Amino acid sequence: MEANEKQQSTLMRWGKRLFRWMKWSAAAYAAVVLIGLIPVNNDFVPTEDGIEIFVVSNEVHADIIVPVKTEVIDWSEEFSVANFESDVSAFSHVAIGWGDKGFFIGTPTWSDLKVSVAFNALLLPSETCLHVSYTEPKYHQGAASVKVSPEQYKKLVFAIKETFARTETDDPIQIADAAYGSTDTFFEAKGRYHLFNTCNSWVGYGLKKAGVRVPWQSSLPKTPMLYFDSE
Repeated sequence: MEANEKQQSTLMRWGKRLFRWMKWSAAAYAAVVLIGLIPVNNDFVPTEDGIEIFVVSNEVHADIIVPVKTEVIDWSEEFSVANFESDVSAFSHVAIGWGDKGFFIGTPTWSDLKVSVAFNALLLPSETCLHVSYTEPKYHQGAASVKVSPEQYKKLVFAIKETFARTETDDPIQIADAAYGSTDTFFEAKGRYHLFNTCNSWVGYGLKKAGVRVPWQSSLPKTPMLYFDSE
């Protein structure tokens, strides 16, 4: 009896410690998230006749949507039409997103979500990939937009391109047999995904580098466009 009582007492102590740890961890995360919403680049002013970029963020993924061709870059030279099952040459824009490799490839919608994959993505630093999809802005309900100057766009392009893992000839490394449909594909990426470095964080990082007014830390859904002009 005494041994059983000691064992139960030990389990209760560890249970209380675990509960306290979880409580304080949740509080610390909430504090970081709230502090992270403080805006940066407060002097940013949209360029009236600039390059329009879009951000879409839902409960599963976040993307930056950019024109295929501008004076700054032709993304069709970076992502060849040969990388895609269908002919994508008629599309005006390309959507690019970064995220946990296992979660991103295996979870196109909430109905595909697996608890084990979500747990690994959020709590354990994990491998990443980039999702590239030829598209049109009108297909993305709830997308927010902002116009930037060519110089600002160059900085965004650099931030996006430096995330791709590349071959010795500087080509993005495509992930074979990974796609949601016929107009998208996945590429290997740099960086580790975790609770404080999410797909939304990646979008926010690129915008921050471009000088756009965004939260200092934008790990939660929809936070990258929090300070976009609503008009």
